Amino acid sequence: MVRKTRDFKELLGLLEGQRSAQVLLLSLSKCQRGVFEKSGAKGLMKVIARKQQVINRLEALDGRLVPYTSRWGATLRALPAPARREVAALVDDIQAAIRETMESERNIEEVVVVTRNALSGKIRTIKGGLAASKAYTKPALATAGRFLDGEG
Repeated sequence: MVRKTRDFKELLGLLEGQRSAQVLLLSLSKCQRGVFEKSGAKGLMKVIARKQQVINRLEALDGRLVPYTSRWGATLRALPAPARREVAALVDDIQAAIRETMESERNIEEVVVVTRNALSGKIRTIKGGLAASKAYTKPALATAGRFLDGEG
């Protein structure tokens, strides 16, 4: 709950930090598709590691916001109207960034699933070819094949 100007400034600072971190997370989420398409899994892993750092920062901010968010109604009632509008605008920005990030994450997930499925198909084809190759590299089977197909 906000009781003093100092509390209000802290609340604003925390919310601004949260907004900035959410916007950075959104930016990383949007760029990861291009990174994945250009650099593959290694590039994607670097972006994911950076995203994890931002998520850790958000978790720390969330912890510091608990005194305000645990009694959110009382916190808002304690603010003068202009301050409530400022807080509401920050919260709206944060929520919008979260929604956009979720949409971006769904999009990259689809790209990764399609790529994974294509790669799995190629691996199955290669395994089938390797099995056939091994079957005909054994001397007894290679000879038997010649007799069975009428060439021997």
